[in-house]
Amino acid sequence: NGKKITGVTIGSISDSGNPRSQQIDQYSTPILEQEAMAAQSSSIQSVSGASYTSAGFQMSLQYALKKLGI
Repeated sequence: NGKKITGVTIGSISDSGNPRSQQIDQYSTPILEQEAMAAQSSSIQSVSGASYTSAGFQMSLQYALKKLGI
């Protein structure tokens, strides 16, 4: 809302049809969303075993927050 993160969702994830990547994303995305809400920033912990997903999520969140001026 311009001052506080009120919700975080993933618009889309491209796993190129890789079942293992899809499994990792399904596991890690809710954790990353909760971390972002709790931290109220993009300074969040990576999810163990989901390094690429965590890094991509964090970079995307950082960009979105910067664009919103948060």
